[in-house]
Amino acid sequence: MKNVFETLIELEKQIKTLNEFELISLENAKGRFLYEDLRAKKDLPSFDNAALDGYAFNYEDKNEPLSIKGTIFAGDKKTYKLEKNECYKIMTGAKIPKNADTILMLEDENLQNGKLIISKEIKQNNAYRYKGEELKKGELILKKGELLTSAKIALLASQGLYKIKVFRKVKIGIFSSGNELKEAWESCDDDNIYNVNALALNALFSSPSCEVSYLGIIKDDLASTKEAFEEQNFDILLCSGGASVGEADFMEEALNSLEFKAVFKGLKARPARPTKLYEKNSKFVLVLPGNPMAAYLACFIFGLKILRLLCANLDNEPKIFAKMGKTLKLKSGRNNFVLGRLKNGFFYPTNDNKFGSGMIKPLIQSEFLLISDENQNELKEGEELSFILL
Repeated sequence: MKNVFETLIELEKQIKTLNEFELISLENAKGRFLYEDLRAKKDLPSFDNAALDGYAFNYEDKNEPLSIKGTIFAGDKKTYKLEKNECYKIMTGAKIPKNADTILMLEDENLQNGKLIISKEIKQNNAYRYKGEELKKGELILKKGELLTSAKIALLASQGLYKIKVFRKVKIGIFSSGNELKEAWESCDDDNIYNVNALALNALFSSPSCEVSYLGIIKDDLASTKEAFEEQNFDILLCSGGASVGEADFMEEALNSLEFKAVFKGLKARPARPTKLYEKNSKFVLVLPGNPMAAYLACFIFGLKILRLLCANLDNEPKIFAKMGKTLKLKSGRNNFVLGRLKNGFFYPTNDNKFGSGMIKPLIQSEFLLISDENQNELKEGEELSFILL
């Protein structure tokens, strides 16, 4: 049994990316994973232009009255040229005239007898945007596997890359397991419990890159368990419950009989210890603990990691660095999941990290997750650590 960090490294080595893509337009690209490297089709900017409204002039003439030859508007394709002691009024984005190298902002204009006087200190090349200063034609702009955000879509639009290849949607099926479970829309007496995990995991994978299906509750017997996993055409099957070693946990026996191979069986971690991953023909079954806290955190760490790896995304969860607001004692020999919030730049564990794996409220009360190293027996006040945004 390995710890969380060792297991994540192993997954990066073992999980191969999908080899199928969709061709989509930029309107539908947010939240999808890019299928191939993309390069700039043109320089950005594609010509020298003004960064603001003002006057374009030659810096050598800054101490002389400048005759205003006219106005250059954005979109004007005509080539303009300055002679000695001349300037052009120019609008943001407009083409810089020849012999000009500096822009005086419009708010600083000083006109005397119809001429422009440069009366304010100004640096040469002020507000001058050079051709290709942001991107050169042929330059790599986005890599295969990148998650497309609004800003990245803006960059693609600047290059006229309107139709792009993205990884096809990852097909995810969700089961829950247990005779005691009732669906949220059903009547539930005190002898049963509501099926929390299915809806929570569905929400966790709710993104444009996923196609999620809820497949129901598996009853606690071998035949039902085996039947549930036969002939399933999903990239990832998630099942909460049946991950431990109780007499009614038939997951391992069912998956072995269907010739699934274990990628890992258990973790040196609290509260995700019973988590298991199986694989057959590049199809994965992630067996999660039945307790809501453990199931959610295990899937947050490993389920989303598998999704990213299938789509060639090697980025880890967004992390921040902050200092511990108080000392917290831990049990060493395992990774401990520590939930908490930031206050005045310091991290404070929720309820001093005293929670059971069946609880839900600590997830709501927390903004960040810390995964301790296996050999840590305390987190010291003032110690700077990295935290994952939940």
